[in-house]
Amino acid sequence: MDGSADKSAERWVDFASAGPGTPGGNYLRRFWQPIAKAADLEPGKALPIHVMGEKFTLFRGESGAPYVVGFRCRHRSTQLSTGWVRGEAIQCMYHGWTYDGAGSCIARPGEDPPGPASRAGIPSHPAREHLGLIYGYFGDGEAPTFPPIEYFKNVEIIENHALDFPANWFQTMENHFDETHLAFVHTFGGSHENLGRAYQLPEMKISETDYGMVRETQVEGGKLRKTLYLLPNIMRILIPTFNDIAEIGGWRDTYIVIVPTDDANHRVYFTQNTHVDDKDLDAYHAMHDRFREKVAAAPPITKLTHEILAGRGHLTDYLDHPYLLLLEDAITQGGQGQIVDRSLELLGRTDAGVAAMRRVWDREIRSLADGKPTKDWVYKGEEPALGF
Repeated sequence: MDGSADKSAERWVDFASAGPGTPGGNYLRRFWQPIAKAADLEPGKALPIHVMGEKFTLFRGESGAPYVVGFRCRHRSTQLSTGWVRGEAIQCMYHGWTYDGAGSCIARPGEDPPGPASRAGIPSHPAREHLGLIYGYFGDGEAPTFPPIEYFKNVEIIENHALDFPANWFQTMENHFDETHLAFVHTFGGSHENLGRAYQLPEMKISETDYGMVRETQVEGGKLRKTLYLLPNIMRILIPTFNDIAEIGGWRDTYIVIVPTDDANHRVYFTQNTHVDDKDLDAYHAMHDRFREKVAAAPPITKLTHEILAGRGHLTDYLDHPYLLLLEDAITQGGQGQIVDRSLELLGRTDAGVAAMRRVWDREIRSLADGKPTKDWVYKGEEPALGF
């Protein structure tokens, strides 16, 4: 590899970084990020979370309010999520040191005095809940307005999904700008054939907007499809849902947010809005009960991706997986390498959206690194277009 390729690869790895103090990590920390499904955290419970290369404790007080504090107890560094939630505070299981939602140490049993200790505090971060997801803010200074966007004009039934992917988050971001992949990656589950487009490849136009970018695609004789990208890491799109829950509710108006776990892994969050007639509600809830049971019994897509890429199976062995659509994507993105070396790629005409997004991202990251103003993304509720 020559020097220019080395330089290119180094830039792109840094470009897709997420850890504290890195260009990409600094930029992403300026925005609210989803960190868990609300349904996964009951009042009085705690979870360990891993977000943008850092670990934290997420707990829900007995009031139902969510809190994000440091990962470890200040005393002997054990993991706080293993302890107890006491009211609106969390108590370490090792020696009972207790922290409120602001990270202040409010009790140290066995010490003299045993009460609050100002020097024993741990970090804390703002946490809020909206449309079935819990969000955290991990940047400096005051958190921006919440919710970060208003999402849907008319909220009906909200569906949430959250899945881990074994690849750098930016690879899924690029995949979102690449509509051509649908005709190939998603043929295993038949989702693209069900759209009536089979191997028809659309013409694409992509433009920068006040809120981020818009992708407009159309096949010959077809309708215009419009997908919105609310930068830095949100896509709004009208899509069919997963096969096992597609029978009722039709196409979902969907927000997809990509959140790095670390530089080699990420989590994808779905917030979907759907309409169900009253007469179909019982059948709808029964359908989702069956789906949840199937998801609980299925291997995680991260595990299957690693096995398939290691040659210990093939996608065709898992065509009944409840998240087949995402397993298809995880295999292609993980198959690039968990952190792809972009100096090896040869871009073509179908990569116009990827290239355009990279240019915008590069501009914003460089502006931030150079201390220059970045663009203030403003979303006013523009709607995607189905196109089918």
